[in-house]
Amino acid sequence: MKHLIAATLLFLAQPVWAAMSLDKIILYLEDKPNSREDIVVTNPDNETLYLQTEIYRVDNPGQPDEKRVRVIDPKDFKLLVSPSKAVIPAGEQKRFRLMSLEQGLDKEKVYRVTFKPVVGDIKTDRTALKILVAYQALIFIQPDSGQYKLSLEHSAGDKLVIANSGNVNVEVSDIQYCKSPTQCAPVEQAGRIYSGAKLSVEGDFTAGGYLELLARNGRESERLKLSL
Repeated sequence: MKHLIAATLLFLAQPVWAAMSLDKIILYLEDKPNSREDIVVTNPDNETLYLQTEIYRVDNPGQPDEKRVRVIDPKDFKLLVSPSKAVIPAGEQKRFRLMSLEQGLDKEKVYRVTFKPVVGDIKTDRTALKILVAYQALIFIQPDSGQYKLSLEHSAGDKLVIANSGNVNVEVSDIQYCKSPTQCAPVEQAGRIYSGAKLSVEGDFTAGGYLELLARNGRESERLKLSL
């Protein structure tokens, strides 16, 4: 699970944790009116959790020039989070609704939403170090005709890459190089390939054959064979 760490130093002393958990960190929404889904945040700590959210638009995801831009101007909000701030008492939960305003997309849009604790009162008779752990959810807003399309290409230096020329992302895993149906060996690489992005794979593929892999987008998955 990916997370961001920020610390507020109140002099060196016994640490006090601001804990929380999210019931999901990856969401798939559609480019249709009122497409929405909820994330439930739980506060398992014995201290009250003060929480705020931040929305980032991911430009050129998976590319060398990928950039995460915080969305601040109201006219730029295409993904809404409600509430944007919350106070969660010890041992309780809060439901955050994420709703997309995107419509008629040709290509998937990618956002990241940070759930960020902020400093509240520290109940201790000692000088304390309070550690705040922020979690970031990955949000995909996908067109109705969304489809990934994988192929093998050779990049600079004659490296083999798996390219995604579709309009949505796909996760690839359990990759095997097969010289024949009875001669297969695992390939270590795996990961998410965004639309227009590529994943390098390492190995000696001069004998020909194919790569077999598991491709997953959202709740659907399939096994594919890509000829060399």
